Amino acid sequence: MFDLFGITFHWYGLLIGLGVWIAMEISLRNRGKIDPKTLEKAMVWTILSGVLGARLYHVVDYWNSFYSTHFVNMLYLWDGGLGIWGAIAGGMIGLFVLCLFNKLNYLALLDSLVIGVPLAQAIGRVGNLVNGELSGKNGEPLWAYEGVMNLVLFVILWKISRKINRTGTLSGSYLLGYGVIRIALESLRSEEAIWKITNIPVAIGFGVIAILFGSYLISRRKRS
Repeated sequence: MFDLFGITFHWYGLLIGLGVWIAMEISLRNRGKIDPKTLEKAMVWTILSGVLGARLYHVVDYWNSFYSTHFVNMLYLWDGGLGIWGAIAGGMIGLFVLCLFNKLNYLALLDSLVIGVPLAQAIGRVGNLVNGELSGKNGEPLWAYEGVMNLVLFVILWKISRKINRTGTLSGSYLLGYGVIRIALESLRSEEAIWKITNIPVAIGFGVIAILFGSYLISRRKRS
């Protein structure tokens, strides 16, 4: 962190903010026929619900070991502690609620929003480096591994967006790709860093759900 004009800035938060801003700019430039005001409203709704979901995921993970006796720390976002699966699930649910009550095309908006997400995630992983987080059980820089893989996923989504116009394909490709990334890297994490329920890593469970749902979105549009 650093101070500027008497204000303390945390690198982790700044990098997360930078990633979100870049993702928003990419979405606005790849919105297709979507009205920019509608997309901007969807962005705000998705980001807020995504942050809530990300923090909730982390708090539930560390509830017994920390937050059950440190309630106020739940508000300290600048100290780290944002679960990406919580962000993805929260953002998708928040966007769905917005679309449901405003009769908007959910998959079309999701496609527009998702294209810049892997790039934002790659930038956010640098924040993990700053916080000294996300190293493997043998010292592997998992933040770097996932960051590079997210960059590759971003390039793939970018190319898909230029060739395929089927609604849901981009969203499905992101979910499928990121699900594979997280499952592939989970075995490298230290045992104490893995959140498990009934001995099953929660991140792998979310990864499997993402792969299945992503595959459904892709194949559904191909069949139609």
